[in-house]
Amino acid sequence: MFEYKTLYEISTLLNSEQDIHSLIRLAVDKVIEATKAQRGLLLITDFKGEYLFECARNCDKSDIKKPQSQISTTIINSVIQSGECQIISNALNDPQLNVSSSVRNLNLLSIACAPLKSNQETFGVIYIDNRSLAALFDENTKLLLNELSKVISVPIYNSLQREKLIEEQRQLRQKLEEQKGYNQIIGSSPGIRKVLELVDKVAGTDATVTITGESGTGKELIARQLHQKSSRADKELVVLDCSSMTDTLMEAELFGHEKGAFTGADKSKPGWFEIADKSTIFLDEIGELSLAAQKKLLRLIQFGEFTPVGSKTVKKVDVRIIAATNRDLQQMVTEGIFRKDLYYRINVFELKIPPLRERREDILGLASYFLQQIARESKKEIHGFSDEAKSLLRNHNYPGNIRELRNMIHYAVILCQTDSIQAEHLPLGSSQSPMSMDEINFKSAKQSVVDQFEKTFLLQRLKETKGNITRAAGNAGMYKKNFMDKMKQHGINSGDFKD
Repeated sequence: MFEYKTLYEISTLLNSEQDIHSLIRLAVDKVIEATKAQRGLLLITDFKGEYLFECARNCDKSDIKKPQSQISTTIINSVIQSGECQIISNALNDPQLNVSSSVRNLNLLSIACAPLKSNQETFGVIYIDNRSLAALFDENTKLLLNELSKVISVPIYNSLQREKLIEEQRQLRQKLEEQKGYNQIIGSSPGIRKVLELVDKVAGTDATVTITGESGTGKELIARQLHQKSSRADKELVVLDCSSMTDTLMEAELFGHEKGAFTGADKSKPGWFEIADKSTIFLDEIGELSLAAQKKLLRLIQFGEFTPVGSKTVKKVDVRIIAATNRDLQQMVTEGIFRKDLYYRINVFELKIPPLRERREDILGLASYFLQQIARESKKEIHGFSDEAKSLLRNHNYPGNIRELRNMIHYAVILCQTDSIQAEHLPLGSSQSPMSMDEINFKSAKQSVVDQFEKTFLLQRLKETKGNITRAAGNAGMYKKNFMDKMKQHGINSGDFKD
């Protein structure tokens, strides 16, 4: 029977065609050809319940322009609500449909529509019609559409979920970049110019790149520059923090899993490498991976293939890898805590990012950029730095690098009530000498900034309320108990503020 031949052909396409959007077009063309329909459409519903046309085709294999004006939504709504395939022999004579102006205007006769489902939830439909012949579609057509729905629903749904994940991640990364001020590279020092020159040379290749440097130097920003200047820039960069992945979850996160593969796996989920197919994946803090996790990652890098958890199907991907670390991987190889074979796989081309203390000519430019951004977000008119503040900024050693500088400017903006940042606004203090790397590390530097901010913040809230702890905590957006704990931690007495 024709439906089995058509299903076989579509299944063959499904196995050979990796681009889901191309698959949908080919599948709809096959259905139109097999059923002698004039038009075929595949649409999905978004979270607002609105229609999104994934494909709209004519029988001559051309795309339908403005498909939303070429269909009757009555039968589509009915199929989505019932979850059942429907065949209409003559829409113009159907008492439930001929009242629709679109049915009359389009002269719709034969219509067939079947739901697309995932876990019993209808998320779209496949629709065909003919405006010249009545009673064209029959039970064979219904069987074909139902079976086709079973064949293509899962890959379409997974593709939609994958695109949704990518978009959510893109929006999250963009928001974080804007908040951190890392959405552009600023600096003209020899060190950063050399890095950018190397970025230009290697970006157009598919070479695996390892970015090294201290914490806070902007390794992810360099990775984004590499991706944006590559031939894969039309697809989203996928960013993974290796330090946050445990051995037990890593395999499912990287390679995906099938429904029922383990407790809690109530539906199939693509892994991040599958999501990154034809794009770039950025493995941040790769030095934090355990030896067991390194072994799993190595096989994927070697062969470009993987098997989702709970599946027997081997999948191949084309992914460019950019790794980053603030650790000495070569020393870790010597110590036996990082695999030598993985090291040589990822370290094809190394980019070393200089720490901020080695590019001091960039400090004031970065500080001005952060000031402009943070002041705008804080709705404050602050236009620059005093000479003493500039001197402090230039001479500090920045164990936390660019991240520390930005936090410092944020702190200063909070305190500043004038049109420029003064020395006393900076968490360095005019009487303090710059701290060396031997005297303080990033964690203690960060804690120092946090402690100073917390104490100043609490004092301001108590001053506003003349020592009323309940009101001060409310103004601070904190629970009273937490507010009082912080007061105790910083040695603050509310009685000092009462009249």
